[in-house]
Amino acid sequence: MSNNLNILIIGDVLGKAGRRALRSHLPDLLDEHHIDFCVANGENLASGFGTTLKLADELFRVGVNVITNGNHCWDQRNFLKEIDEDDRLIRPANFSKYAPGHGWTIQATRNGFKVAVINLIGQAFMGTWDCPFEAADRVLEEIPDDVDAILVDLHAEATSEKMGMGWYLDGRVSMVYGTHTHVPTCDETIHSGGTAFQSDIGMTGSYNSVIGMKKEGALRRMVQRLPQRLEAVERGATVCATKIIVDTDTKQAQYIERICVRPRE
Repeated sequence: MSNNLNILIIGDVLGKAGRRALRSHLPDLLDEHHIDFCVANGENLASGFGTTLKLADELFRVGVNVITNGNHCWDQRNFLKEIDEDDRLIRPANFSKYAPGHGWTIQATRNGFKVAVINLIGQAFMGTWDCPFEAADRVLEEIPDDVDAILVDLHAEATSEKMGMGWYLDGRVSMVYGTHTHVPTCDETIHSGGTAFQSDIGMTGSYNSVIGMKKEGALRRMVQRLPQRLEAVERGATVCATKIIVDTDTKQAQYIERICVRPRE
């Protein structure tokens, strides 16, 4: 058995457009890049605001192995109960201790590798969450040594906070990556300790928009500065993802590549 583990990380999947894009493109991406494991951020599956078990199942059926979350985690109230029904669904580990669900999970690939996925949320411009750095330390103490790779999704606004986490965990995890801003960054790298890093994977949603939302409503809110309901664009999504290759003997990343699939529509 090869000691290389091919992992695909998908940014925030937004609404119908993002889900449709994954149905169209993900199976081919998994085959083309020989992907063993796939993780996606799903906090925007329900028209940009939260998720449900039903919508998460759409991603699981097309090849996603784990779904992470963020600040919109509880926008769909039923999800407070649903999150405990499937251990492939996780929420930030530094949420309140009263939050349902779990902040990390371990899932096995078809060829027997074990991948740990940790979900964190930032503090800068994001809210009064517990410290993500302390949460990362706590979770890493709980994860058994026999896992083959460790991924960390830091759902955060500030690139400095995400970069700080990348260096803080360098050599201790396989990859630290950011979600939340819906804009892919071109700073993919592998740090000196073997941890891959990218500030933000980017959105899987329509870029003919303002971070996935219809331009008209978003611009009215910005220009008029009055309350305005935002609506997700429902077609024409781009898939933004990043592939890494991990050496399972060391848990270190050997390769990193951004992937962008433009809409066929």
